[in-house]
Amino acid sequence: MRIATLANASVVHTQRWVEHFRARGHDVRVFSLERGPAPLAAMPLPAAPLPGVLRYPLAVPALRRALAAFEPDLVDSHFVPNYGLMAALAGRRPFSIAAWGSDLLLAAGRNPLQRARARFAMQRASLVLCDAENLAAAARRAGAPPGIVRAVPWGVDRERFRPAATREPGLIVSVRMHEPVYNLTSVIHALAPLLLRHESAHVVFAGDGSQRARLEQLARERLPAGRYRFIGRIPPAEMAALLARAEVFVSASLSDSTSQSLLEAMAAGAFPVVSDIEGNREWVGPGDGAHLFEPHDVAELAHGVGKALADAEWTARARARNAEVIVRRGDWHVNLARIERYFECLVAGRPLPEASAA
Repeated sequence: MRIATLANASVVHTQRWVEHFRARGHDVRVFSLERGPAPLAAMPLPAAPLPGVLRYPLAVPALRRALAAFEPDLVDSHFVPNYGLMAALAGRRPFSIAAWGSDLLLAAGRNPLQRARARFAMQRASLVLCDAENLAAAARRAGAPPGIVRAVPWGVDRERFRPAATREPGLIVSVRMHEPVYNLTSVIHALAPLLLRHESAHVVFAGDGSQRARLEQLARERLPAGRYRFIGRIPPAEMAALLARAEVFVSASLSDSTSQSLLEAMAAGAFPVVSDIEGNREWVGPGDGAHLFEPHDVAELAHGVGKALADAEWTARARARNAEVIVRRGDWHVNLARIERYFECLVAGRPLPEASAA
C-alpha cells in the first residue's frame, strides 16, 4: 500500500508506527508541520507562527498538492482535531484517524471549538482507531459513527521491552512527559518522605516538557540530594533498559487512554504504582498487577511504592501476571497486524471486519 501518514514527526510514537509499516513493505510517506529525525524523511508542511486552530488548516493547500503528487491508497492521520481535521479537509478517501487520548479525553471535552473540529473530522473518516475502550467511547460521544470505531491498543515490542536478568535495588522510575496532565508534582511530594525512609531508594525522571524547570526546582527543594536524576528524553532502547532494571514504575496521570508507558513497564517487569483512572483499569486492578491510588493522593502513592520495595513475593506475582497480559493482549506486532488488516479493507473497498474478527 501507498500510505500517507499525517502526524507530528517529532514524536517517538509516530516514528515507531511508520517504521512498522515500512518494515511490512508499504510505501509510507510522512507529512508533518513538526520536524522529525532524518530517517523518518518527513515532508515538511508550512507551519505559520499562529495558534494551532489556524496553523493546521492553513497548511491544507500544501498538503493537497503533496498528496496529489504522491497519490496514496490511504491517508493515515494521527490526533483528531489537527491532523485528523487536515485529512478531512484534504478530501482524499479513504482516510483513517488515530485518536491519541488527550485529543478526545481532554481537549475536546473542555473546548467547544475542539469538539466541533473533532466531530467534523471523524464524521468524514473511513476508520477511527482508538487504543482503549474508554477512548472509543469518547470518540462515539464526540460524534464518530459507531460502525467505523475500532479499539486496538498499539501494544509493546516484546523483543525490546523485557525484564533484565537482575534489577537495580530501590530504583523507581517515572517516564511520563513533564506536562500538567501527568501530575509529576504529586510524584515528587510522595517520594520525598519515602526516600528518607528507604536508604536504597532512588528515582529517575525520564522525559521532558513545559514543566521541567519547575519540577527540577521542586525536586531540589523536596528530595534528598543525590537520590534523584532528571535525564530528559531518551531513545526507545534506553527506555527499555531503564524499565528492565527498575523495581517500580510510577505514574500519577490525571487522564490516559491506554498508556504506552504502563504497557512497557508491564512488559519489562517494573511494578506499576499508577493512578486509579479508567485507562489504567483496562490493564491492571487494585492488587491485580499493580497498586492503584487516587491521582492526588500522595500518601497512598508513597504507600504503594514502599510496599512494592518491601514485598518481593507480591511484586513477583504481579510481574508474572503482567507478562501474561502483555502476551495475550498487548503484543505490538499482533495488534498492528490487526490495524494493517483494517487498512487493507479500506483500500480494497471492503467493509471493516468486526473488532472480534480482525
